[in-house]
Amino acid sequence: MSGNLLYFEVAQEIENKINAGIYEEGEKLPSERELTQAHNVSRNVIRQALTILREKGLITIKPGKGAYITKIKDTLVTETLKRVISKYDSSIEDIQEVRYELETLVIKLAVKKACSDNIEELKSICNQMDKDISISSFLDLDLKFHKTLASSTQNPIFYVLVNSFFDMTEHTTFLLTNYTNSFINVMDKAQEHHWMLIKSIESRDVDRAILVMQDHMNLFGEEISLLKSDKVI
Repeated sequence: MSGNLLYFEVAQEIENKINAGIYEEGEKLPSERELTQAHNVSRNVIRQALTILREKGLITIKPGKGAYITKIKDTLVTETLKRVISKYDSSIEDIQEVRYELETLVIKLAVKKACSDNIEELKSICNQMDKDISISSFLDLDLKFHKTLASSTQNPIFYVLVNSFFDMTEHTTFLLTNYTNSFINVMDKAQEHHWMLIKSIESRDVDRAILVMQDHMNLFGEEISLLKSDKVI
């Protein structure tokens, strides 16, 4: 096998071990000498393989100390999506359209898979939102509500995606809407939707839950249209 293919193969083997948790976040990789012996290749091949892993963001190389497995940042997916969206000049409507479909799928699965602990957590969040709280507190709890819905699917990928799309749409929209007269009305409607979603999950009514979530997403779509018409965004 050629040297070029060999260092790609070694890089893939190490990446597989990282993904499998054999090498854990923050852990130091074996030394170049140890990796050379383990993979039966030259030190130059190992260095090229490590370069590939570093460029992928999987490891951090600290001069004089060695290579360490990069700790995954919660914001990494959001930052990457923002770069892709910027590259393709996507509009906020494009982003909202994807989130609409994502949240619809999330609630569909949450109705089927949410456990009693998930439901109690959703109720606890809504009870806090019913109180006379600040706008910033409402925003934080709203994010927590949608992340808990995503967790209720029992699929961690949905949690990551919802968190990212929330950051790119609803949070920004709410902050801007803070300066419009309709903001309190939006909060009231959103909170009404939250309780309706919980009831739909409790009764395992998928069709009802989907309709409520679509109304919920349309609410923020309308806010985006309003802000654009007023040239706020």
